[in-house]
Amino acid sequence: MPDHLQAFLTAFLAKRYQQRTEANQKPQKGNPMLGLDNLSRRLDLRYCTQLPKGSKQDDIAFVRQALNPYHVTTCYVLSAYEPFHARTMRLDEALEVIVGESNTTILSFLPGKVAYFEGHAVGDRYLCVRQD
Repeated sequence: MPDHLQAFLTAFLAKRYQQRTEANQKPQKGNPMLGLDNLSRRLDLRYCTQLPKGSKQDDIAFVRQALNPYHVTTCYVLSAYEPFHARTMRLDEALEVIVGESNTTILSFLPGKVAYFEGHAVGDRYLCVRQD
């Protein structure tokens, strides 16, 4: 299984932050998502689009629609919230329990290609797509 966190950091962080963030992750044991609360500030906005303001259901609908061309049914979850961390989940279940909870979480659909990021702060919700 590919390293979903490394693929996300490489594909979706602005270059100037990649080395620093990757270096901080290597020595840490346990859950690498802890301490990444401000990751949204480091995202490469060429590939990561902040979700429009709306309700939880609006956000879920936005992500589902954006994922339609990829035909994904599951995702790998990386989360600061331990019960969901390092799990493979069905798409519908993952969106329902993650979106809007403000727990720093990455839903990796296609490693390094398509992901959803939810930050710690309200409104830190991004759909990340890289097709190069």
